[in-house]
Amino acid sequence: MRINRVSRILPLVLGHILIIISPLTGLEDYADLVFFNGKIITVDANDTIVEAVAVKDSLIYRVGSNQDIQPLIGPETDVRNLNGRCMTPGMIDAHTHLMYYGQGELDFVNLRPPAVQTVEDVVAKIQERVQSIQPGEWVIGDGFFHLEKMPTRHDLDPVSPDNPVFLNSLGGHYGTANSKALEIAEIDSLTPDPVGGIIDRDSTGALTGLFWNHPAMDLVRRYFPPFDVQLLTDCVLFAQEKYLAMGVTSFQDVNTRSIDRLRGYIDAVDSLKLRGYLSFTIEKPHEAVFSAENFPPTQGPKLSLISDKFLLDGQPPTSYTYEPHFGPSYDLPTWNPDTLKKAVKTLHRAGHQLAFHAMGDAAIDLALDAIEDALNDAPRPDHRHRLEHVMIPTSESIQRMKELGVIASVQPAAIYTSGDSYIRVWGVETTRRLKPIRSFLDAGIPLALGTDYPTVPQLHPKYTLWAALVRMTSSGVYIAPEERITIQEALRAHTMGSAYAAFEEEVKGSIEEGKYADFTIWSDDLYSIPVSEIPNLWVLGVVVGGIVYDNPAVSVKDEPKTESPQTYTLHYAYPNPFNSSTTIAYNLENPGWTSLRIYNSVGQQVKTLVDHTQIPGKYVVRWDATNQAGIRVPSGQYFFQLTQNNRVIVQKGLVVN
Repeated sequence: MRINRVSRILPLVLGHILIIISPLTGLEDYADLVFFNGKIITVDANDTIVEAVAVKDSLIYRVGSNQDIQPLIGPETDVRNLNGRCMTPGMIDAHTHLMYYGQGELDFVNLRPPAVQTVEDVVAKIQERVQSIQPGEWVIGDGFFHLEKMPTRHDLDPVSPDNPVFLNSLGGHYGTANSKALEIAEIDSLTPDPVGGIIDRDSTGALTGLFWNHPAMDLVRRYFPPFDVQLLTDCVLFAQEKYLAMGVTSFQDVNTRSIDRLRGYIDAVDSLKLRGYLSFTIEKPHEAVFSAENFPPTQGPKLSLISDKFLLDGQPPTSYTYEPHFGPSYDLPTWNPDTLKKAVKTLHRAGHQLAFHAMGDAAIDLALDAIEDALNDAPRPDHRHRLEHVMIPTSESIQRMKELGVIASVQPAAIYTSGDSYIRVWGVETTRRLKPIRSFLDAGIPLALGTDYPTVPQLHPKYTLWAALVRMTSSGVYIAPEERITIQEALRAHTMGSAYAAFEEEVKGSIEEGKYADFTIWSDDLYSIPVSEIPNLWVLGVVVGGIVYDNPAVSVKDEPKTESPQTYTLHYAYPNPFNSSTTIAYNLENPGWTSLRIYNSVGQQVKTLVDHTQIPGKYVVRWDATNQAGIRVPSGQYFFQLTQNNRVIVQKGLVVN
């Protein structure tokens, strides 16, 4: 691929992208920043472990022992003692949705777990928003996830008779409209399903308000008011703080839908603290032509646009598969195969990298057919086209991926958060093919790891690493344990593998001289701690281009700590997941009878930790993973419910025995 590494003005939208910094050569003066006395995992070709690293002009200057680096320390050098802590290359999330996370927090009605657990919770959140706006204004809710049933227009209509409402699921591939939104969109029981989408109807043929896949959802969403680009930029800048705190130094948003979202990212570039890679989403054939003509592959140190994204099916319930499954459709691709091939060839000829959302086995082959057709038309030895998710490939598809030079971009933490639902949709036998990362590596297929956050509500890289090693669902079921990989392989895929997937392996992904000074500092040694302790790790801070960003909740010298807010709050437990005990912190702003109870995944009460009157203040309670009788509970997901004066907050925890 030819990548333009200089700043340019792109037609219509791209604005400006910063000039990439030239490699460091021949400098003999002092370092700007030095880390020493650590276990620094370089992830170079030999997986070398060193003690110290020096940084100058935002690049890695020297790597070696404490003695090697000592002569580079001058009077102005910022010197940091790692005190034996572990440092790795900066973690690169190969598939995430940073802006979308920010929108859910700052713009949309936030329906994400754990605050929202039931349809009643959803309705209450929508009612609260409706009461704060004028009749006729749109209400967009985002993030409903694993509810006991799908919300329908009948749930929403009583609290929103005069306001159009649309809810996006956490994964974004299905959603619900109320009757007012259906009226505005002129959708009724006679409206035909669009190509690649489903308008849900009940047994009588009446609309439920539920829409499956983007083509159907867009029948309503095209009536949304335009997004405010400044607000989208604010969402990016808000979200980046969480990503940095979780140890992420580079993100790859492989689903940048719409010009407005692209502009929002571009306008944030001067204030970005981490590095971004964008993939412009193609949902109509004319969008492929537009991208080919207006977005030449452009790469910069803070933001790159070199890729386009195709969505070929939905989430597992509407995954495109060869055999029927238990979702609403199994044989419905979101693109016509011939139309897809034409669009792919247009972008491939323009030198673009292509990414394909493909969950079902038939969707995976649909993507591979289009890639093969494009390569036959215009051979390119280093195209690095990517398959995102690659959920249930066949063995034949894995071999084709190798032969075609296709990258596997996989999100292992979804096995924990959603693995049980995958089994319900696809069945036990098919799910044995789920996310076969061992098979990808054994076949020589480049592997990149990411989170799919917030679709998968686990942003911290430790969960991605842990899930790749364990492959356990939240109920304790192990899926295809033979597909486990080692911590060394997982870390490489989450750093160098993700860098390679974005044509960036020469400038990031390992701690080597001349590369960007991007590091993640961990609370313990990734390579030596037991696998069961990986979820207990903390990120102490990150370095991006030689700028140190300490985790605001953690000091390099101290144990993790949490700031004490002045509101009624149940904090996430630490550690979580855990295998012996966890500490649960909460804050009360008013006095009153307070209870803190533990429930299992089927709603049974396991233990009461607090049940008495408490005054305002911060409280910390330890749970030793036992039930009321003092017997250790089995592995699995548990819920921590804090109740005071009829106010209830619920958080989740995972016990790993």
